[in-house]
Amino acid sequence: MHSILQAAGPGTDQPEPIDIRFDGSSGRMIGLGFINGVLKILTLGLYSFWAKTEVRRRIWAATRLNGEPVAYTGTGKELLLGFLIVFGVVVIPVMLSGVAVSLLFAGSKEALGLYQGVLYIAFFLLVGNAIYRAQRYRLSRTEWRGIRGGLDGSPGRYGWMYFWTLAAPFTAAAVLAGIVAWATAPAVGGAIMLLGMLGMLWVLPWRANKLQAAITNDMRFGDRPLTYSGTAGPLYKRYLFAWGGNALIFAAALGATGAYLMQEDRYINWFVLKIPPALVELAPLAAIWVLTLIASAVVTSWYRAMQMNHFAGHTHFEGATFRGEATGRSLMWLVLSNWLLSIGGLLAALAIGGTLIFAFGTAPREVIDEVAAPDRAAGLLNLLLIMPPIIIMTTLTATFAQFRSARYFLSRLKLDGPVALGAILQGAHKRPARGEGLAQVFDIDAF
Repeated sequence: MHSILQAAGPGTDQPEPIDIRFDGSSGRMIGLGFINGVLKILTLGLYSFWAKTEVRRRIWAATRLNGEPVAYTGTGKELLLGFLIVFGVVVIPVMLSGVAVSLLFAGSKEALGLYQGVLYIAFFLLVGNAIYRAQRYRLSRTEWRGIRGGLDGSPGRYGWMYFWTLAAPFTAAAVLAGIVAWATAPAVGGAIMLLGMLGMLWVLPWRANKLQAAITNDMRFGDRPLTYSGTAGPLYKRYLFAWGGNALIFAAALGATGAYLMQEDRYINWFVLKIPPALVELAPLAAIWVLTLIASAVVTSWYRAMQMNHFAGHTHFEGATFRGEATGRSLMWLVLSNWLLSIGGLLAALAIGGTLIFAFGTAPREVIDEVAAPDRAAGLLNLLLIMPPIIIMTTLTATFAQFRSARYFLSRLKLDGPVALGAILQGAHKRPARGEGLAQVFDIDAF
């Protein structure tokens, strides 16, 4: 026990203040992203699990509590095993069941629709489970002064809460709309459904607070629990602005989309004559919705910053309370700059790939001449030339964006109040043996 006490604190049970800082080199993270991208190519993607592990180690090590770094002890092997197990237990059975349904009920739209509905529900049920398991794995591999974190709760319970807190309001809105449509007219029912969906969005602050409370109250550092005392009420004032702003933004986007589609030549070609649109004709639609997503991120930044501060300000550990210092303007810039970084990296990769194709791939005459089509070998060569720059640049920009996001949130997180670090012992919670495979399959993993 003496060795544990020495690992946990400086040899005293007296409370001491906790200073949270983030001290990492952005240049080294850019270099790491480049190396990880190259190794992904050389290993045909297998290195992705070790790349993710190394990024976490760098970010964790840059996080310092009272000047001492936090350590991440997970391994790429654990992530790979978790992914393979979930792939075999979840993905392959889903694929085989889909093939079985298509063969046994060939031509039956009802059977296919029922299968897809069940699949969507099962997917939604598993998402919360995956989030919880991923968080549990990361906490169990997080150590400071030899004491590790943990999450002592049920992934199934959290997954069910994640499901019903959104499914119940949606179902209620759908049932109400169905009753109205049956009693009056389908158009009235459709209007009620739309209004119900808009109204249903008002459960999101309550839902986010409930989920935050559930997962925070299951957290442990060593043998000491974290607690959460927040309610959803304070979130709604700022949420009104986000909800109203997004309603106007998406209404404008739908109007612009409808006006573009309903232009006479496009309507006749696409909907009457069934002529597939060219990519250049779809570019304005893509631009409309990219701008819509950007505008939505801008509008919601102030609510998200308040939510972060609210969650932090009601999270307690050993009598001390966390404090968040995020602002809407700074969070907006983080989101926009990370997007610009990702888009810029992709454009640079396409430019490099296009140059390689022009120099070593399909002959320029074949690229320009719309009549001559390159053969399969030339097409494969072009793919091999353009994919490496895309993989390297997307890995590099994603790594840098993860670093910037971690730096933003951790540099704005404080802990007010002293903590008796020397009294904290190693927890008895069981550590998961494998990585968060479910989160990786669903691509919802953080860092």
